[in-house]
Amino acid sequence: MRVLALAAALTVQDAARIAREVEYANAKDRPQLQAQAVRRLVERGGAAVAEALAAFVRANGANALSLACTEALGELKDPRIAALLRELVGNPEFYWRPAAMKALAEHADPADRELFRKGLGDRLWGCRVGAIRGLERLGDREAMPRLRELLGDEVYDVRAQAARSLYAMGDPSGLPVLVEALRADAVWFDVDYGQIAREDAWKFLKKVAGDDFGYKPWDPPDRRAAGLAKFEAWVARTFPDWRERVPEKARARADRTEYVFGYELRSCRKGDFFFRLDAAGNLVLGYFTLERVPLSAEERRALEGALEGVRRVDRSIPYGQGGCDFEQYYLRAGDRFEKLWVGTGGRPAAAEPFIGAVARVLRARFGERVAKDFEERAALFQGGRDE
Repeated sequence: MRVLALAAALTVQDAARIAREVEYANAKDRPQLQAQAVRRLVERGGAAVAEALAAFVRANGANALSLACTEALGELKDPRIAALLRELVGNPEFYWRPAAMKALAEHADPADRELFRKGLGDRLWGCRVGAIRGLERLGDREAMPRLRELLGDEVYDVRAQAARSLYAMGDPSGLPVLVEALRADAVWFDVDYGQIAREDAWKFLKKVAGDDFGYKPWDPPDRRAAGLAKFEAWVARTFPDWRERVPEKARARADRTEYVFGYELRSCRKGDFFFRLDAAGNLVLGYFTLERVPLSAEERRALEGALEGVRRVDRSIPYGQGGCDFEQYYLRAGDRFEKLWVGTGGRPAAAEPFIGAVARVLRARFGERVAKDFEERAALFQGGRDE
């Protein structure tokens, strides 16, 4: 009896320890505890951890989960975790849906085939990436025609995942899209965003080719040219018409426009939104695939006037809650740009008129859907307090 009592006591203590680790893994006010707690849960694994995580969500709601914990669910192979991930992916209000989709992909459960197929059309590009990965893990050859269509997705990350997944399933038709990405050349506000795509494509292509051809994605264009030519010659041996195979939205275009203002919105919950104002009086919408429309003098004055409130905000400090949901304003200061960073619920009241002015211009120039997308995403940052 004493042995049974001791065993029961140890089980209770162990359950309490696991529950405490789950709390730490999702402690939003103590992010320094999250990484270690998540790692300990993954190392322990098993039914007890799965049940503790499910119980935590039942008690506190899905949005009590941290991003780090959600990402780690892909490493916890248990039917209860898979069921939890399906619930999270299907919850449009869950903050970290893309991370949940990617984690579910790692479980590679054939029962999720249709969920992944449907996810290829999700409005959040991170969910599309996770869905592609899930279908790759399942070896879903019937989905390959749809993956080929996604080689022309407007977001590089989706195109690249489609190319990698197709290659993993024996179809090299996405390689031209990755070779084209070696030309990515998007420099905005003194930051080379094109390098992100170049590095990603290069890491995969050099493994496939067995050679990096001396190409270094961080080098300036003139020093990248020789390696780029060799990669292009390499892909041409398989696809002589490789340039024609690159979809319109995947074609690299250098953008050397002079910009006077930029706005970047990144959201794990709602998706991204980017726009800029250039020196010629155009509003430029998009990230790599750009849409440019000229503004009337009245529209330009309205935006410039509303921007005065943003310029008055102290830019030396961040606002709102940290995480993967934020908006960033790029404001010209002489020959450089200064950044105003705003997290969830932190937008100073002085910046609110600008958000309203942008929505009105978007509605007039790009239509109701684009304006509503912007308003929905920008609402995450409403703070209503003075700076």
